Amino acid sequence: MGLVKELYRRPPVYAVLGFFILGAVPFYLIMMLIDPRQVDEISVWLKPTKFGVSLGLYSLTLAFFASWMREGAMRTVWHQIVLWIFAVSMTFEFFWLLSASVLGIRSHYNYDGGLFTILYPLSGLAAFFLVLAAMFMGYSVLRARKDAANPALAEAIGWGLVLTFVLTPMFGFILSSPMGDFGGSKFGYGEGVFGWRMPGGDLRAVHFLAAHACHVLPAIGFVVASVFRGGIGVWLNRLVALAYTGLVVWLGVSIVKYGADLPEVLRSPF
Repeated sequence: MGLVKELYRRPPVYAVLGFFILGAVPFYLIMMLIDPRQVDEISVWLKPTKFGVSLGLYSLTLAFFASWMREGAMRTVWHQIVLWIFAVSMTFEFFWLLSASVLGIRSHYNYDGGLFTILYPLSGLAAFFLVLAAMFMGYSVLRARKDAANPALAEAIGWGLVLTFVLTPMFGFILSSPMGDFGGSKFGYGEGVFGWRMPGGDLRAVHFLAAHACHVLPAIGFVVASVFRGGIGVWLNRLVALAYTGLVVWLGVSIVKYGADLPEVLRSPF
């Protein structure tokens, strides 16, 4: 309970949205059991379930890392603007996914000419604003790194947040294009828990790695910073951030340009 109370203090919008969206996931799971409707041969409630977990954890991640920001940064006008744009965007994503499931239609790749044909590109704009908050927070964390109790860990947190902003829209834009087949939606659900299509590649895997840079880099950085808290740890975590960027870009380019299969390491259990 102590951690929950702490999350509500930095600032509460991130925590409120995170717990609210995660709290809806059990409802989606129940609906998957009692509602037999399907879209693209999968339950209409699968997408809000997966995105509910992802978006809820992302919002709580920002709440957790907010304490690493530069002193006074959360009280600036710019942060307040970014914060409320984030709140509106997260709310939009939640009701867009929920309403598509209630109606039993596609949320993504909906080109039927109705309202959801307009809402789909708007969801992409909302997603951009969601990661914009990570960029703002990451920049502030990096500026405050020298004054942090553990500068090496602050470096990893800062770059994880920044790269979430840099890498996610880079491939998200290509992924959402109706001219390509990089998301696999035209060909039904793929393999594993996430449904990625392995033969010919699937940019959803790259998008997943990009969006979760804010989790992967701090996790690796925590291990590095446990041994090297000072300058060596800072530089090691910078190298990790550079290597992670290279991995995501290489994988994305390989799929887009050459249609390469996803590497074996991504095949199981994902």
